Amino acid sequence: MVAASLDAEPLAIRSVPVPLNPQDPAQRSVGRLRYLGGLHLTSDHPRFGGWSSLRLVADGARLTAISDEGMWMTARIVHDKAGFLAGLEGGEIGPLLDLEGKPLEGKDSRDSESCAILPDGSFVVGFEREHRLWRYPAHDGKPDGIPSPVPSPPGLAQAPFNGGIESLVALPKGRLFALTEYWIQNELITGWISGPDDWQPLGYRFERALRPSDACLMPSGDLVVLERAYNPDRGIVGVRLRQISKDALKPGATLGGRLIADIAPPLTLDNLEGVDCRKGRHGAPVLYLISDDNFNQEQRTLLLMYELVSN
Repeated sequence: MVAASLDAEPLAIRSVPVPLNPQDPAQRSVGRLRYLGGLHLTSDHPRFGGWSSLRLVADGARLTAISDEGMWMTARIVHDKAGFLAGLEGGEIGPLLDLEGKPLEGKDSRDSESCAILPDGSFVVGFEREHRLWRYPAHDGKPDGIPSPVPSPPGLAQAPFNGGIESLVALPKGRLFALTEYWIQNELITGWISGPDDWQPLGYRFERALRPSDACLMPSGDLVVLERAYNPDRGIVGVRLRQISKDALKPGATLGGRLIADIAPPLTLDNLEGVDCRKGRHGAPVLYLISDDNFNQEQRTLLLMYELVSN
């Protein structure tokens, strides 16, 4: 079998600061969020991009992202003296492996869209097209080992080809929360919550063209769901964040949630597909968002940082 560590490469990442509002650089807040800086990330590595899920590791000191081209990257997050986002250092990149320890081949096989980190540090990665969940062993914040299959929610194979599990979150007591992107049943987005050995369905309300693209767990136990709206002619036209109470996370629930923020032009945004959260140094939750550039020169890889100023 291929040794995973041999496939990892150092990754140099350049970063250029971006304002919350290019038309009004003095703007520092939107909704319940205070902007703590943003970066336009670039790299010479040909497989840098497409980042579809984001997870914080090492108590929030590093990030790990997976791409919809079957790659992972990890890097140390750098902040300035005031606590604002300043850059990424010590980057690495490598391929997600298949069950035989080889890099995934073909778009249908390597379309990784979601990721959860379990208490032991292992990663559960959700894939679209060939809908499935695989668990990668813990290894220093990188999903670079040989995976094993995880039982999928019942009926997942019937999800739309490009509308499978887009959000995957590890909950307390060994549970998982999973939410699809485009599988609509009974006017709700299809999702599930699991116990140690079983999955139970739940639904998620959606509005207009907004669809969930990732979710994360807050220190309080509530969830944050990231949504984005896409228009074929105008691209990404809006992003929204909603807070779901931990008490609502039950089998059979219809989830809605409290609005955190609507982010729309002229504010800085792109195809935001990844979100995670940690407790900030002042005790308030801090959110990091990353965008999927689709390897399109008209789009950007953005990493944005916000503080939730009102719980």
